[in-house]
Amino acid sequence: MTTSNMAWMNLGFFGVQFSFGLTQTAVNPLFLLLGADAHSLPILNIAGPITGLLIQPFIGAMSDKTWSPRWGRRKPFVLGGGLVCVIILFLFPLVSALWMAVLCLWLVDAGNNTAMEPYRALISDRLRKAQIPKGFLIQSMFTGAGAVLANVSLYVFQQVLTGSSEAGVPTWVFVCFWLGAVCCLVTITIAMMRTREVTPSDEELAEIRTQSKGIAATVGDVARAVKVMPIGMHKIGLAFMFQWYAMFIYWQFVSVSVAESVFDAAPGTPGYEDAAGWTGLMNGGYNFVTMVSAMFLLPLCHRFGGKRVHAGTLALAGISLAALSTINTQALTLVPMIGLGICWASMVGVPYLMVASMVPRERTGVYMGILNMMIVVPMLIQTLTFGWIFDNLLDERGTNAILLAGVLLGCAAVAMLWVNSPPKDEDSSVMPLAARREITVYDRVIVGSDGSPSALYAVARAHEVAAAAEARVVVVTAYSPEGAVDRPVQVGGRQLLYGQEAARRAVHRSVAELTSDRIREIEQVVVAGEPADALLEVARTSTASLLVVGNRGLGAEEGESLGSVPAKIVRNAACDVLVVQTSALHEEL
Repeated sequence: MTTSNMAWMNLGFFGVQFSFGLTQTAVNPLFLLLGADAHSLPILNIAGPITGLLIQPFIGAMSDKTWSPRWGRRKPFVLGGGLVCVIILFLFPLVSALWMAVLCLWLVDAGNNTAMEPYRALISDRLRKAQIPKGFLIQSMFTGAGAVLANVSLYVFQQVLTGSSEAGVPTWVFVCFWLGAVCCLVTITIAMMRTREVTPSDEELAEIRTQSKGIAATVGDVARAVKVMPIGMHKIGLAFMFQWYAMFIYWQFVSVSVAESVFDAAPGTPGYEDAAGWTGLMNGGYNFVTMVSAMFLLPLCHRFGGKRVHAGTLALAGISLAALSTINTQALTLVPMIGLGICWASMVGVPYLMVASMVPRERTGVYMGILNMMIVVPMLIQTLTFGWIFDNLLDERGTNAILLAGVLLGCAAVAMLWVNSPPKDEDSSVMPLAARREITVYDRVIVGSDGSPSALYAVARAHEVAAAAEARVVVVTAYSPEGAVDRPVQVGGRQLLYGQEAARRAVHRSVAELTSDRIREIEQVVVAGEPADALLEVARTSTASLLVVGNRGLGAEEGESLGSVPAKIVRNAACDVLVVQTSALHEEL
């Protein structure tokens, strides 16, 4: 897919994240305005962890076993969840009591979780593994953009709109939630209309039809997936426990903390509403940083490994929140949002990249749901335990809560570094847990192929080298423009191709043989001329290339020296040349 295609496919995350941003920033101040106590905020937010724990793995497993010729595999769940979000976001500001607001939170979280998990699986379904990092980081950009608009709109509308409903809900809350409903409706609809799902093969369709779709079977499917999930998913569990417990504290108590340290106000006082609006701008700030920094994380992960990069961003966020708890100047509260935004870009991107690149494509849905279980379980524990901690250990101070969140993020960083990297054959090849690039000197691996078995053997060797170097594979096929021979002509152990169509068939066979999961890009070049000249011309533009050629075709006699093509390339190439022993494929050897 092109970058433009991937952007349209990810557009719906803008609307979904707008909805999620409202639940992060606006719901807790709304609870307090409707009479809730600060120490009750954790238990009032239990809807997110519970719905995530129950819905995402179940929906993921269900979507893996679904196919509709009209609606596809993931789209029905994305559209259904999005519709629930639109309806509830429209109704949310109309609440007149605390219990109504809590019920709306349950429903909107259910809609978010129903849409979010199949949406992430759709990205993995639609992209080659080599494109998955770019696809997920574009998702992170739209995620940041949606949250930016949600949080900035809270601040702007709070400043310019006055008045409230009879229940005490401010007018700006109405406008923000209704804007969120429109964003969800428009972006999800456009994204689903412009994205075509890949039709399963006949074998996959037969397997889908034979699978049981009942509740018990789906639960069993999730349990089996947990039992056999890759070692990399187990490794990040402890770090997730710390980091998501900390983030739930931040979302619940950042407005309380800023109200205490900057506005000298308590919930229920006029100054607290100003603090809630300013918190929206702060959260918009860190999501803006997320949007900008998302694309810079990928090269860092390839160079240093996913675990080191994620640990570094967690440490940076921990320092940022610890500093935020001590700041008493309004403008300075925006500075820690830089570190938090960089960390949030990693949180919503790097773990999903790791999982998507290490699990079977047809099981992406259930494993994305399992990863979400690792996120919501710490949140569930937080909602059940933090109220007591806030009352008895933190002196009911929001600033102390934010300081504790920073300490926990530091613990998450240490836990991530403590994780042992898996063996190379088990590590993710697209988003490695450890830095594992084995060859660094080649950007391109160029290989010639005439479609013969010996040429395909050389192509396979080129593929392995390119995988280790994270390089682009360039498959070059040369042909003679003269003559009209239907079949390739065997000459000296290699095939002579006549006509462009024959060359295209040969290069297609060569590319089809590549597994390509670990190759960033595969380029196909069809050239009229001699094979050696074609390869030398393609390699001429860059010394950071490796030319891969076979020593002889299968028709060569044992013990012969280099054939004419590799001999000419070795004499004239300006870059390194790898000569593959294709004659070793001879039946008698």
